[in-house]
Amino acid sequence: MTSRRQTSAAGGRRATLACAAFAALLAAAAVAAVAAPAPAVAASAADIKPPITQKYVPFGASRRAQMADYCQRHYHQHTYWLTKPKAVVLHHTAGPDWQSAWYTFASNTAYNNEKPGVSAHFIIHKDGTIYQCVPLSLRARHCIGMNWKSIGIEFVQEPQAGKDGHWMDRQILSRDRQIRAGVRLVRYLELRFGIKNRDVVGHATANDSRFFKDDTGIKNGAGDWFSAEVKAFRSRL
Repeated sequence: MTSRRQTSAAGGRRATLACAAFAALLAAAAVAAVAAPAPAVAASAADIKPPITQKYVPFGASRRAQMADYCQRHYHQHTYWLTKPKAVVLHHTAGPDWQSAWYTFASNTAYNNEKPGVSAHFIIHKDGTIYQCVPLSLRARHCIGMNWKSIGIEFVQEPQAGKDGHWMDRQILSRDRQIRAGVRLVRYLELRFGIKNRDVVGHATANDSRFFKDDTGIKNGAGDWFSAEVKAFRSRL
């Protein structure tokens, strides 16, 4: 009888210990669940969109028709709409302020005996202010072979005697507010349109883009944003 009581008591102690251990595990799991950080939520384009000041250049029916005709000649696409952009092209203005670039875009002056005149979707001033000149639904004439599939961004930077395009773009890269605004804008565009880092190109490197095409056979001979400076820009994205 005694041995049965002892056996029963020992079994009870083991059951109690097992229950206590199980309760401790549950408590530990609850603490871990509370302490663990919540899973990261991917940012949306709206979450990271930078402040943008809209300063649209005139782009009425006449200029739209000119753009459609230009695209027919160069891409065999008679349209002025920009649908599903897949690249960003970096430029510098070669002027001292955003206003001079804006007036150039607004004038719609023929370039290389063709209209519409040159334009870009954005101008980023030295103080980091982003001006939007053309809606993202429209094609802008900013880069040979790329206007059909890309968004153009101009950074304000004037030339200096004896200095080349590399120097000009390095000034932009070293200008904190301007380059931070540019990086944030490109990140936003990448997330919004699914653009890859490798498809952020310079005007001087656009001929090598996988999206480059021009049915007239011409190519870019630009001196802004060469490979080294584009690589430096991409490293910040």
